[in-house]
Amino acid sequence: MTNVRSAHGSTTTGGEPAVRPPVGRLLALLLPATAAMYALFNGISAVILPAQVEAVDPASKVGNLALLTTLAAVASMVAIPAGGAVSDRTRSRYGRRTPWIAAAAVVSAVCCILMGLADSLPGLMVTTVALWFAANFYSGAISAILPDRVPEDRRGLASAVIGMGTPVGVVFGVQVASRVNQLSAYAVIAAALVVTTALLLVGAREGSARNLPTAARRREGGRQWFRSFFAAFGTPDFRLAFASRFMLFAAYFVVSGYTFYTLQDYIGTANVPDADVGSAVSTLLTLSIVVWVVVANLAGWVADRLDRRKLFVGVSALGVAASMMIPLAMPTWTGMLVYSVCLGASIGTYFAIDLAVMSLVLPDAGSEGRDLGILQVATGLPQLLSGAVAGAVITWLGGYPALFVFGSLSAVVAGLLMLGIRGIR
Repeated sequence: MTNVRSAHGSTTTGGEPAVRPPVGRLLALLLPATAAMYALFNGISAVILPAQVEAVDPASKVGNLALLTTLAAVASMVAIPAGGAVSDRTRSRYGRRTPWIAAAAVVSAVCCILMGLADSLPGLMVTTVALWFAANFYSGAISAILPDRVPEDRRGLASAVIGMGTPVGVVFGVQVASRVNQLSAYAVIAAALVVTTALLLVGAREGSARNLPTAARRREGGRQWFRSFFAAFGTPDFRLAFASRFMLFAAYFVVSGYTFYTLQDYIGTANVPDADVGSAVSTLLTLSIVVWVVVANLAGWVADRLDRRKLFVGVSALGVAASMMIPLAMPTWTGMLVYSVCLGASIGTYFAIDLAVMSLVLPDAGSEGRDLGILQVATGLPQLLSGAVAGAVITWLGGYPALFVFGSLSAVVAGLLMLGIRGIR
């Protein structure tokens, strides 16, 4: 099967022209759907689920929540590449991605309601795993829209718009989860996902995939299937992109996951406003997200204009590294505010362009969904490991200063790996 570049720079399969609505309309509808997805992830994991776990068994809440989040992370890492791989092979009159995006949205909504009704640990275990699998399957399929339907010369802007879904979704999900009762919060989040998905699928319809070439099916043993599924790692640029993404998100999650304890034990509770650590964390997060939103769109547009996406991502990773040195030089509340501004600008730039870079290192047009899903695992795996890594660094390597050093060094490695990619600028 031959990969062909269209006049607009997008990859098509077997020479078939890509069917696209205007890019502006597609992105305008993709942003709310992406935001609804992140609202689901963050509203539930940050607010609703911890409260449910505490209500079920207050004495064991820490261990039970760790168990649930670990199971959810494992389900996520399986579901994301599965969503991309299954949709890659789909041939329907509604396209490759649409049937699975629609189905995963509906299943996710049903799981939300069931999770809201769960009142025991086994019930929460089953519904959490089911919801995280369905929602991440959705993520794997919807992410493939970028390489499928956006020309290469617009991918920086597209990545910035899609990346905006993360902070918008975080704010929406957390606000909903904290302001209404448990079942209502689940219902609102579920409805948001279904409605925004319907608007996307109807307002920016995917062309028929019936005439697309079908990959040859052959009987494969376990070893052959494994090699085929992870064939993209045979490409140096793909390996570098995966490793860079892994190290950047390792830096981010290991440090940010312990912000509460950093303020409490490193900065000192008495040194934060009103001695309220919870409000202080909220202030830092809000400040970082505001800067993130301001920077993201500008960064994506400039990267497209200069055609230097790799450079922007690599430099933003180095910016994350520099940001994490600020609390070492200024272990004060003011230092944490400066850190949050700089981190927001750097991570906002990274998120604005990262997805565009990932879409440009995919080696096979017929497996773009699967391979993009595998790259997304480089986000979930560091998050899964971050608690254990942070605990070990704080306990054995020198406390919170060592945590910031670890994050900074990881981000430096991420930036250097990104700059080593040769296939894009």
